[in-house]
Amino acid sequence: NLYGRDDHLSALIEACSEIGAPGGSKVVLVSGYSGVGKSSLVEHAKGKLKEKNIHFISGKFDQLQQARPLAAIDAALNEFTNSIIQQGPQTPLEIKKAISDAIKTDV
Repeated sequence: NLYGRDDHLSALIEACSEIGAPGGSKVVLVSGYSGVGKSSLVEHAKGKLKEKNIHFISGKFDQLQQARPLAAIDAALNEFTNSIIQQGPQTPLEIKKAISDAIKTDV
């Protein structure tokens, strides 16, 4: 459970509410001091958005991986790829077509 984070949770969910509409892709950055509940907030939002059939991927910056500055993006894309693969063999083809249609070139 989240305590005292309703405003932050609502803001995060609202930022993602336009996903699926034309031009509705979003990148949202969550920042704050360590131990304030950023990861819990993101995981809670992820659960609420999954109910709305929205793909929500996340990556976490780890100070111990400063040599890999894109590690958080890599983790987010791996999470997305794994979730697509788990949905069965047809889903990756559908995602590939959606990406190709969106960027107007073959992937």
